[in-house]
Amino acid sequence: MPKNNETKEQEEIKPLPLQNPWKVFLFEAFLFSLTLALGIAGAFKLNQFLEIQEISLPPIPFWQFLLYFLLATLFIFLITFLGGFKKGKGIIFKALFVFAIGFGGILLLSLWLPDLIALILIGILIFRWLVRPSVLIHNLCVILGIAGAGSVLGLRLNPLMVVALLILFSIYDFIAVYKTKHMVKMAKEMIESRAILGLIVPQKIPDFRESLKEVQPGGKFLILGGGDVIFPLILTASLIPEGILNSSIVALFALNGLFLSFWIFTSQKIRQPIPALPPIALFSIIGFLITRLI
Repeated sequence: MPKNNETKEQEEIKPLPLQNPWKVFLFEAFLFSLTLALGIAGAFKLNQFLEIQEISLPPIPFWQFLLYFLLATLFIFLITFLGGFKKGKGIIFKALFVFAIGFGGILLLSLWLPDLIALILIGILIFRWLVRPSVLIHNLCVILGIAGAGSVLGLRLNPLMVVALLILFSIYDFIAVYKTKHMVKMAKEMIESRAILGLIVPQKIPDFRESLKEVQPGGKFLILGGGDVIFPLILTASLIPEGILNSSIVALFALNGLFLSFWIFTSQKIRQPIPALPPIALFSIIGFLITRLI
């Protein structure tokens, strides 16, 4: 998904300027790093359990992962471009958000807590998001959901396969943002439905308490798409069986890719959405190649 604080065309809306760009980056880096750290911890804990129990997770074939991704993208694409269905689209997007966050969040918390407690905690968090959503609650939901899903997916995928996926999805991200622009349209629809599958980055600490209603196209918040976080996490998690050091190296390089993405975004003369995944993927792959040399 594109990183943006503008999801309409340039001539339709003028984005608000960032008051303190590097402070915003610190918030973004913190949310990104926290998600990766929780995902790596989750993958490490799950891998330990599997080794003790002498259980192996069934691997996901490359073609199968691509097929699932394409079907999910096609489904969201069709919903996005359905006309005269605004209220229904909002309900569907919220249902997809709740399912994704609930699934990933329960997977993560159940690694340390009894299943029932994990279910109750995620249920409370989702209920709070549905009834009185704030930026903080939204980000907590997204962080737990992505960390849980990314940790499990990583352990079911071969690192080289994840590298290939990063390259493919980086190309897709570039085309979807700059050429077809359907990713920008999809992001706009999610923002309007208050079911944003991504991290919302504020400009000030008090903004974490703001309602999701305040997150508007061209507004004061930045959005880092969930795909820009989960794909580098999947790569770090896939390396957990080799040792947590290799995962940490890739995570640090991914953070450098996030910095490059933010620098590109803030360096634009006319600020508009950019594909954030390519720089993050590039540095993640560099980190992976370095682990092959150690």
